[in-house]
Amino acid sequence: MNDSKISVRYAKALLQAAEEAHSEDAVRSDMASLLACVNSSQDFKALLESPVVADSKKVEIFDNLFKEHFNALTVEFFKVLVKNKRENFLRMVCLNFAEFYARSKNIKRVQITSAVETSGQVKERVKQLALEVGGGSNVELSVKIDPAIIGGLIVQVDDKVYDASVRTQLAKIKENLK
Repeated sequence: MNDSKISVRYAKALLQAAEEAHSEDAVRSDMASLLACVNSSQDFKALLESPVVADSKKVEIFDNLFKEHFNALTVEFFKVLVKNKRENFLRMVCLNFAEFYARSKNIKRVQITSAVETSGQVKERVKQLALEVGGGSNVELSVKIDPAIIGGLIVQVDDKVYDASVRTQLAKIKENLK
């Protein structure tokens, strides 16, 4: 079984369990926190991936860090991951869970990439367009600043990318001149 199938199955199972427990919002928040932790802490990532650290020690450390702040379902889910030797897939499970959650709640995930800070008016207009074009009932917007695009915007709505950046326009002109 490949990594993606493993993480997809665990993410779907967690979402289903969270829906049955009516705690999908709390679990979503927990999974976002775990993803941030995995992405930002090399020590936590090393702990998850270490075959040397005993499973009981991993669970103990997880409990000490998160038990008071996380939903009980999230804590139990981590124990299942450890028991099944799948804790090294936690990052991908978190990402897949967020995707499945967004689909189940009909949330459009939109990312704006611009060279400079984006105004509130532009953000609102992009939200409106995302709802009009893609349907959905809600928009989850994130903004990324990348000076390398020079100007303009790159807007990603779920898996579709609309690139109106100056960098891309210059690349097209360059290609046409060749």
